[in-house]
Amino acid sequence: MKRIVRIVLFSLCVVVPSGRSEGLSDWQGKKTPRLRIAASPYPNFLLDVLPTDPDLGEHLYRVKIDSLGMGPSSERSRGHFYTRRGGFLDLAHIRRAIDLAGYVHYRTRRCLERGEPRFSFESIDKTTYHCDITYPPFWARLDPGEKKRLIAELSIRAAEAAAIDFSNWREILTWYGFHNVPGMPEKSSAFSYEDLYSHSVGAAVAVRALRTPGVSFDEAVTTELQRELADLEIVPQELCLRAMSLVENRWWAGKQVLKRNLDTGTDNGRIDPWLVRNLEPGKSPRPKSYAPARRDFSRVAGYRCRDILVLSCEPHLPNKKRMRAVLGAGAKRVRPDRDYAAIMTRIRREVLAEGGPNADRPYP
Repeated sequence: MKRIVRIVLFSLCVVVPSGRSEGLSDWQGKKTPRLRIAASPYPNFLLDVLPTDPDLGEHLYRVKIDSLGMGPSSERSRGHFYTRRGGFLDLAHIRRAIDLAGYVHYRTRRCLERGEPRFSFESIDKTTYHCDITYPPFWARLDPGEKKRLIAELSIRAAEAAAIDFSNWREILTWYGFHNVPGMPEKSSAFSYEDLYSHSVGAAVAVRALRTPGVSFDEAVTTELQRELADLEIVPQELCLRAMSLVENRWWAGKQVLKRNLDTGTDNGRIDPWLVRNLEPGKSPRPKSYAPARRDFSRVAGYRCRDILVLSCEPHLPNKKRMRAVLGAGAKRVRPDRDYAAIMTRIRREVLAEGGPNADRPYP
């Protein structure tokens, strides 16, 4: 008898409520997202499995200490946990995607309000991230109310795309040998089984937070993150450890990831979780899937806005061989809307050549 699995796809396309979302404050928006250290997906000194019923505290983009950029808070910033509907998740990856969304939303909105043509920012991953803006002919004719409404929607759409695409860019760089700490290569954890899905969770949380009017970004994120994780159903710590043991020597072994999750949603229009089989015998959790990054701005809030916003990544890797592997010959930037499909196809071939014909799927 065939087993039928029901999958629910959650799109980030939501009707904008009345009132403007707060987003980042001006002092927050002047600071790029801070460094967040991810937990290892397999046992080593970076492994941090969250305790049962974790208190995640209040989200903290930054605190107002110019010399530090961060400080004491109730936020739990990193750790792994397992959810019945979403599989393994990495809290630092979720929060990093949220912070990217908040920052890109702030910068996009400011540029559009001022009629500026672009903005860019640097990151610790030796990349300059760009957003280039081309204003359509109708822009100057918009009345103030319509322009404000369109700017609000465009800013959120850009934030959503950046949260996923800029986060996934870090995985691409890591696969090709980039690492922050000299002597500590990170390729072994590139595209691990929880990374891309965690980015999608972060994007979904950020979009809803940015659509919450009259509430600070950190406060809205705190509420929406709790709501999202409750819907994904976090399991107790002992079940998370059992899930890890069930996929030992299948998804990971020693200090090495054996399976790489490369799901960006381009094949079937959704990003699906990797769920551990037989974790709770007799239970059949309903997987929660997310929509991929929406890079098409051709129709936004009733207006034709094709190519109004173009996101791109400009790496500055000292190793020229790695640069050519990532960019191809002669290119200086990568555009997710134009280039990611080919890059991910190449990475998939490399993953299968290195790990075998099933290295990009959870089972067999």
